[in-house]
Amino acid sequence: MQKLKLILQAIVNRGRRVWLFPKFVAVAMQQRRRPPRLDANEAERLDRIRNPSKYHCK
Repeated sequence: MQKLKLILQAIVNRGRRVWLFPKFVAVAMQQRRRPPRLDANEAERLDRIRNPSKYHCK
């Protein structure tokens, strides 16, 4: 009887995994979205941080 119970639990667990797999894939795809594009001001700010010698005031 114990073996039968374990087998049924394994089947139910596999069924849950199969049932939830499409949702798991959809969530994973949403999390892999591309980062938003930088606007011109933000790009310049980052360039100033990365290359301060280009913007050295005299």
